[in-house]
Amino acid sequence: MILSVENQFAFVDDKSKSLVFPHDSLNQRLQQRTAIIALNLCGLDCQTIASYVDCHISMVNRWIARAEDGKDIYDQKRSGRPTIITENTQLRTIAFYCQHSPLPGCNSWSLRDAEKYLREQPDIIGNMISRSSIQRILASHALRPHRHKYFLQTTDPDFFTKMEPIIDLYLNPPENLYNYDECTCIQALRHLAPDLPAEVDQPVCEDFDYERNGTTDLMAFFSPKNGRVHGECTSNHNTQTLCRVFKGHVETLPSDSIIHYVMDNLNTHFHNDFCQTVAKLSGVSYTSLKTGQERRQWLQSEEKRIVIHFVPFHASWLYSAPENYPAPAQLKYPTRGATVLSSENKPAKY
Repeated sequence: MILSVENQFAFVDDKSKSLVFPHDSLNQRLQQRTAIIALNLCGLDCQTIASYVDCHISMVNRWIARAEDGKDIYDQKRSGRPTIITENTQLRTIAFYCQHSPLPGCNSWSLRDAEKYLREQPDIIGNMISRSSIQRILASHALRPHRHKYFLQTTDPDFFTKMEPIIDLYLNPPENLYNYDECTCIQALRHLAPDLPAEVDQPVCEDFDYERNGTTDLMAFFSPKNGRVHGECTSNHNTQTLCRVFKGHVETLPSDSIIHYVMDNLNTHFHNDFCQTVAKLSGVSYTSLKTGQERRQWLQSEEKRIVIHFVPFHASWLYSAPENYPAPAQLKYPTRGATVLSSENKPAKY
Protein backbone atom coordinates (compact mmCIF):
# COMPACT_ATOMS: atom_id res chain seq x y z
CA MET A 1 0.00 0.00 0.00
CA ILE A 2 1.40 3.41 -1.05
CA LEU A 3 0.42 6.74 0.53
CA SER A 4 -1.09 9.06 -2.06
CA VAL A 5 -0.10 12.28 -0.29
CA GLU A 6 3.53 13.21 -0.80
CA ASN A 7 5.66 14.08 2.23
CA GLN A 8 2.83 13.42 4.70
CA PHE A 9 4.21 10.80 7.00
CA ALA A 10 5.07 10.19 10.64
CA PHE A 11 7.99 8.58 12.38
CA VAL A 12 7.33 6.29 15.33
CA ASP A 13 9.92 6.36 18.09
CA ASP A 14 9.81 2.89 19.63
CA LYS A 15 11.52 4.11 22.80
CA SER A 16 9.47 7.19 23.62
CA LYS A 17 6.28 5.97 21.90
CA SER A 18 5.88 9.51 20.52
CA LEU A 19 5.01 10.82 17.07
CA VAL A 20 7.27 13.32 15.31
CA PHE A 21 5.84 15.17 12.32
CA PRO A 22 8.37 16.76 9.94
CA HIS A 23 5.91 19.32 8.52
CA ASP A 24 4.43 21.71 11.08
CA SER A 25 2.32 23.37 8.35
CA LEU A 26 -0.04 20.37 8.11
CA ASN A 27 -3.23 20.95 9.99
CA GLN A 28 -4.16 18.75 12.89
CA ARG A 29 -6.61 16.55 11.00
CA LEU A 30 -4.17 15.79 8.20
CA GLN A 31 -1.49 14.96 10.76
CA GLN A 32 -3.83 12.59 12.56
CA ARG A 33 -4.86 10.81 9.35
CA THR A 34 -1.27 10.56 8.19
CA ALA A 35 -0.31 9.04 11.53
CA ILE A 36 -3.08 6.46 11.29
CA ILE A 37 -1.93 5.27 7.86
CA ALA A 38 1.77 5.30 8.79
CA LEU A 39 1.19 3.29 11.97
CA ASN A 40 -0.90 0.81 10.03
CA LEU A 41 2.02 0.34 7.62
CA CYS A 42 4.21 -0.40 10.64
CA GLY A 43 1.98 -3.35 11.48
CA LEU A 44 0.18 -1.96 14.53
CA ASP A 45 -3.38 -3.08 15.21
CA CYS A 46 -6.28 -0.63 15.07
CA GLN A 47 -6.79 -0.46 18.84
CA THR A 48 -3.14 0.48 19.42
CA ILE A 49 -3.28 3.08 16.66
CA ALA A 50 -6.39 4.62 18.20
CA SER A 51 -4.61 5.00 21.53
CA TYR A 52 -1.56 6.55 19.82
CA VAL A 53 -3.47 9.24 17.92
CA ASP A 54 -6.20 9.67 20.57
CA CYS A 55 -9.27 8.95 18.44
CA HIS A 56 -12.04 6.36 18.15
CA ILE A 57 -11.27 3.01 16.56
CA SER A 58 -14.01 3.56 13.94
CA MET A 59 -12.08 6.58 12.67
CA VAL A 60 -8.94 4.44 12.38
CA ASN A 61 -10.82 1.81 10.36
CA ARG A 62 -12.33 4.47 8.09
CA TRP A 63 -9.03 6.09 7.09
CA ILE A 64 -7.23 2.77 6.69
CA ALA A 65 -10.01 1.66 4.33
CA ARG A 66 -9.76 4.90 2.34
CA ALA A 67 -6.00 4.45 1.99
CA GLU A 68 -6.42 0.86 0.81
CA ASP A 69 -8.89 2.09 -1.83
CA GLY A 70 -6.24 4.50 -3.12
CA LYS A 71 -8.04 7.64 -1.97
CA ASP A 72 -6.27 10.65 -0.47
CA ILE A 73 -6.54 11.94 3.08
CA TYR A 74 -8.09 15.32 2.30
CA ASP A 75 -11.66 16.28 3.12
CA GLN A 76 -14.16 15.87 0.34
CA LYS A 77 -15.56 18.99 -1.26
CA ARG A 78 -18.51 20.30 0.70
CA SER A 79 -21.48 22.37 -0.35
CA GLY A 80 -21.92 25.98 0.72
CA ARG A 81 -20.30 29.30 0.08
CA PRO A 82 -16.50 29.22 -0.02
CA THR A 83 -14.76 31.03 2.80
CA ILE A 84 -13.63 34.58 2.21
CA ILE A 85 -11.22 34.61 5.15
CA THR A 86 -8.15 33.13 3.56
CA GLU A 87 -4.90 32.34 5.30
CA ASN A 88 -3.47 35.61 4.01
CA THR A 89 -6.44 37.50 5.49
CA GLN A 90 -5.90 35.79 8.84
CA LEU A 91 -2.23 36.74 8.90
CA ARG A 92 -3.08 40.35 8.00
CA THR A 93 -5.71 40.43 10.75
CA ILE A 94 -3.23 39.13 13.33
CA ALA A 95 -0.60 41.63 12.23
CA PHE A 96 -3.09 44.49 12.45
CA TYR A 97 -4.57 43.55 15.82
CA CYS A 98 -1.29 42.68 17.54
CA GLN A 99 1.09 45.22 15.99
CA HIS A 100 -0.94 48.20 14.76
CA SER A 101 -1.21 51.16 17.13
CA PRO A 102 -4.76 51.52 18.48
CA LEU A 103 -6.89 54.65 18.43
CA PRO A 104 -5.56 57.76 20.25
CA GLY A 105 -6.01 57.48 23.99
CA CYS A 106 -6.42 53.67 23.93
CA ASN A 107 -3.89 51.17 25.21
CA SER A 108 -5.13 48.22 23.17
CA TRP A 109 -7.79 47.33 20.65
CA SER A 110 -11.19 46.04 21.61
CA LEU A 111 -12.90 43.67 19.18
CA ARG A 112 -15.68 46.17 18.58
CA ASP A 113 -13.29 49.05 17.84
CA ALA A 114 -11.16 46.86 15.59
CA GLU A 115 -14.22 45.75 13.63
CA LYS A 116 -15.36 49.33 13.14
CA TYR A 117 -11.89 50.49 12.13
CA LEU A 118 -11.46 47.69 9.58
CA ARG A 119 -14.90 48.35 8.09
CA GLU A 120 -13.93 51.97 7.55
CA GLN A 121 -10.55 50.99 6.08
CA PRO A 122 -11.00 47.58 4.41
CA ASP A 123 -7.77 47.92 2.42
CA ILE A 124 -5.77 47.04 5.54
CA ILE A 125 -6.62 43.32 5.37
CA GLY A 126 -8.39 43.24 2.00
CA ASN A 127 -11.79 42.11 3.31
CA MET A 128 -14.64 43.10 5.58
CA ILE A 129 -14.45 41.14 8.82
CA SER A 130 -16.64 40.87 11.90
CA ARG A 131 -15.48 40.97 15.51
CA SER A 132 -16.50 37.33 15.98
CA SER A 133 -14.20 36.37 13.11
CA ILE A 134 -11.38 38.40 14.65
CA GLN A 135 -11.95 36.59 17.94
CA ARG A 136 -11.90 33.16 16.25
CA ILE A 137 -8.69 33.98 14.37
CA LEU A 138 -6.92 35.12 17.54
CA ALA A 139 -8.19 32.11 19.50
CA SER A 140 -7.07 29.65 16.80
CA HIS A 141 -3.51 31.01 17.15
CA ALA A 142 -3.66 31.18 20.99
CA LEU A 143 -3.10 34.95 20.91
CA ARG A 144 -4.33 37.19 23.74
CA PRO A 145 -3.02 40.68 22.94
CA HIS A 146 -5.40 42.28 25.45
CA ARG A 147 -3.45 40.70 28.30
CA HIS A 148 -0.34 42.39 29.67
CA LYS A 149 2.41 41.09 31.90
CA TYR A 150 5.35 42.91 33.43
CA PHE A 151 8.91 41.76 33.07
CA LEU A 152 12.17 43.13 34.41
CA GLN A 153 15.17 43.50 32.16
CA THR A 154 18.41 43.06 34.05
CA THR A 155 20.80 45.81 32.98
CA ASP A 156 23.71 44.92 35.26
CA PRO A 157 26.69 44.01 32.99
CA ASP A 158 28.16 41.94 35.85
CA PHE A 159 24.92 40.07 36.51
CA PHE A 160 26.30 36.52 36.28
CA THR A 161 29.48 37.43 38.13
CA LYS A 162 27.40 38.71 41.05
CA MET A 163 24.74 36.01 40.81
CA GLU A 164 27.02 32.99 41.20
CA PRO A 165 28.30 33.88 44.72
CA ILE A 166 24.70 34.42 45.89
CA ILE A 167 23.64 31.01 44.57
CA ASP A 168 26.69 29.35 46.12
CA LEU A 169 25.77 31.01 49.40
CA TYR A 170 22.31 29.41 49.31
CA LEU A 171 23.62 26.02 48.25
CA ASN A 172 26.11 26.03 51.12
CA PRO A 173 24.49 28.33 53.72
CA PRO A 174 26.58 29.42 56.69
CA GLU A 175 25.23 29.16 60.22
CA ASN A 176 24.15 32.80 60.33
CA LEU A 177 22.73 33.87 56.98
CA TYR A 178 20.02 36.53 56.75
CA ASN A 179 18.20 38.33 53.97
CA TYR A 180 17.35 41.92 54.78
CA ASP A 181 14.80 44.21 53.18
CA GLU A 182 12.31 46.95 53.98
CA CYS A 183 8.58 46.98 53.40
CA THR A 184 7.59 50.63 53.37
CA CYS A 185 4.32 52.53 53.67
CA ILE A 186 2.19 49.93 55.45
CA GLN A 187 -1.06 51.83 55.90
CA ALA A 188 -3.19 52.00 59.04
CA LEU A 189 -6.71 52.36 57.68
CA ARG A 190 -9.98 53.04 59.46
CA HIS A 191 -13.02 51.98 57.49
CA LEU A 192 -15.99 54.27 57.95
CA ALA A 193 -18.60 51.51 58.11
CA PRO A 194 -18.60 48.13 59.88
CA ASP A 195 -18.31 44.92 57.88
CA LEU A 196 -21.41 43.02 56.85
CA PRO A 197 -21.31 39.40 58.06
CA ALA A 198 -21.10 36.48 55.68
CA GLU A 199 -24.35 34.96 54.41
CA VAL A 200 -25.28 31.97 52.29
CA ASP A 201 -23.15 32.10 49.11
CA GLN A 202 -21.97 35.56 50.10
CA PRO A 203 -18.58 36.55 51.57
CA VAL A 204 -17.94 39.15 54.22
CA CYS A 205 -18.59 42.60 52.69
CA GLU A 206 -16.20 45.43 53.49
CA ASP A 207 -16.90 49.09 52.92
CA PHE A 208 -14.63 50.55 50.24
CA ASP A 209 -14.42 53.97 51.91
CA TYR A 210 -11.71 54.44 54.51
CA GLU A 211 -9.67 57.01 56.37
CA ARG A 212 -5.87 57.00 56.42
CA ASN A 213 -4.21 57.09 59.83
CA GLY A 214 -0.59 57.23 58.71
CA THR A 215 1.93 54.65 57.60
CA THR A 216 4.68 52.55 59.13
CA ASP A 217 7.74 50.75 57.73
CA LEU A 218 8.76 47.17 58.45
CA MET A 219 12.47 46.36 58.50
CA ALA A 220 12.94 42.60 58.54
CA PHE A 221 15.69 39.98 58.61
CA PHE A 222 14.74 36.60 57.16
CA SER A 223 16.70 33.42 57.82
CA PRO A 224 16.52 31.03 54.82
CA LYS A 225 17.84 28.23 56.99
CA ASN A 226 14.98 28.07 59.51
CA GLY A 227 12.39 30.45 58.04
CA ARG A 228 12.36 32.77 61.03
CA VAL A 229 11.86 36.52 60.66
CA HIS A 230 13.19 39.21 62.93
CA GLY A 231 11.25 42.39 62.22
CA GLU A 232 10.77 45.84 63.64
CA CYS A 233 8.28 48.52 62.62
CA THR A 234 9.67 52.03 62.33
CA SER A 235 8.43 55.46 61.33
CA ASN A 236 11.00 55.70 58.50
CA HIS A 237 13.76 53.71 56.82
CA ASN A 238 16.60 56.21 56.62
CA THR A 239 20.25 55.44 57.30
CA GLN A 240 20.11 56.22 61.02
CA THR A 241 17.11 53.93 61.52
CA LEU A 242 18.78 51.19 59.51
CA CYS A 243 21.93 51.41 61.64
CA ARG A 244 19.88 51.18 64.84
CA VAL A 245 17.79 48.21 63.70
CA PHE A 246 20.82 46.45 62.20
CA LYS A 247 22.77 46.85 65.43
CA GLY A 248 19.85 45.44 67.40
CA HIS A 249 19.74 42.34 65.22
CA VAL A 250 23.49 41.74 65.40
CA GLU A 251 23.37 41.98 69.20
CA THR A 252 20.88 39.08 69.34
CA LEU A 253 23.57 36.76 67.89
CA PRO A 254 26.69 35.38 69.61
CA SER A 255 29.46 37.95 69.78
CA ASP A 256 32.01 35.64 68.13
CA SER A 257 29.80 34.46 65.24
CA ILE A 258 30.40 35.22 61.56
CA ILE A 259 27.27 36.81 60.11
CA HIS A 260 26.31 37.04 56.42
CA TYR A 261 23.61 39.39 55.13
CA VAL A 262 22.12 39.53 51.64
CA MET A 263 20.76 42.93 50.60
CA ASP A 264 19.72 44.85 47.52
CA ASN A 265 21.43 48.01 46.29
CA LEU A 266 19.40 50.67 48.10
CA ASN A 267 21.67 53.64 48.79
CA THR A 268 21.23 53.38 52.58
CA HIS A 269 22.68 49.85 52.44
CA PHE A 270 26.15 51.14 51.54
CA HIS A 271 26.08 54.59 53.15
CA ASN A 272 29.20 55.70 55.05
CA ASP A 273 27.26 55.72 58.34
CA PHE A 274 26.18 52.12 57.75
CA CYS A 275 29.76 51.14 56.92
CA GLN A 276 30.92 52.69 60.20
CA THR A 277 28.24 50.72 62.08
CA VAL A 278 29.38 47.47 60.46
CA ALA A 279 33.02 48.28 61.26
CA LYS A 280 32.21 49.02 64.91
CA LEU A 281 30.21 45.78 65.31
CA SER A 282 32.98 43.82 63.58
CA GLY A 283 35.73 45.39 65.68
CA VAL A 284 37.68 46.74 62.71
CA SER A 285 38.66 50.22 61.58
CA TYR A 286 37.00 52.02 58.72
CA THR A 287 38.11 55.03 56.69
CA SER A 288 35.38 56.89 54.81
CA LEU A 289 35.24 55.95 51.13
CA LYS A 290 34.03 58.29 48.41
CA THR A 291 32.19 56.09 45.92
CA GLY A 292 29.41 53.59 46.41
CA GLN A 293 31.33 50.92 44.52
CA GLU A 294 34.25 51.21 46.95
CA ARG A 295 31.92 51.00 49.95
CA ARG A 296 30.14 47.92 48.54
CA GLN A 297 33.47 46.21 47.96
CA TRP A 298 34.50 46.95 51.55
CA LEU A 299 31.19 45.63 52.92
CA GLN A 300 31.57 42.42 50.87
CA SER A 301 35.07 41.82 52.18
CA GLU A 302 35.32 38.60 54.22
CA GLU A 303 38.16 39.95 56.38
CA LYS A 304 35.73 41.06 59.05
CA ARG A 305 33.02 39.47 61.21
CA ILE A 306 30.01 40.87 59.29
CA VAL A 307 29.87 40.29 55.52
CA ILE A 308 27.29 42.03 53.33
CA HIS A 309 26.41 40.39 50.01
CA PHE A 310 24.76 42.54 47.33
CA VAL A 311 22.58 41.07 44.62
CA PRO A 312 22.94 42.41 41.06
CA PHE A 313 21.12 45.60 40.14
CA HIS A 314 17.43 45.04 39.26
CA ALA A 315 17.65 41.47 40.56
CA SER A 316 16.10 41.58 44.02
CA TRP A 317 14.20 38.40 43.08
CA LEU A 318 17.49 36.49 43.54
CA TYR A 319 17.06 36.43 47.27
CA SER A 320 14.16 35.50 49.53
CA ALA A 321 13.09 39.05 50.23
CA PRO A 322 11.27 39.60 53.54
CA GLU A 323 9.09 42.11 51.70
CA ASN A 324 6.68 39.22 51.02
CA TYR A 325 6.31 38.69 54.76
CA PRO A 326 3.97 41.62 55.67
CA ALA A 327 1.20 40.44 53.34
CA PRO A 328 0.15 37.41 55.45
CA ALA A 329 0.95 39.40 58.56
CA GLN A 330 -1.59 42.04 57.60
CA LEU A 331 -4.17 39.31 56.97
CA LYS A 332 -3.63 37.94 60.48
CA TYR A 333 -3.31 41.35 62.12
CA PRO A 334 -5.17 43.81 59.90
CA THR A 335 -4.60 47.51 60.46
CA ARG A 336 -8.20 48.40 59.70
CA GLY A 337 -9.62 50.78 62.23
CA ALA A 338 -6.21 51.26 63.89
CA THR A 339 -3.68 54.01 64.26
CA VAL A 340 -0.01 53.72 63.41
CA LEU A 341 0.97 53.38 67.08
CA SER A 342 -1.47 50.52 67.70
CA SER A 343 -0.60 48.70 64.46
CA GLU A 344 3.19 48.93 64.54
CA ASN A 345 3.69 45.76 66.60
CA LYS A 346 1.21 43.59 64.72
CA PRO A 347 3.48 42.44 61.86
CA ALA A 348 6.33 41.91 64.33
CA LYS A 349 4.12 39.79 66.59
CA TYR A 350 3.06 37.69 63.62
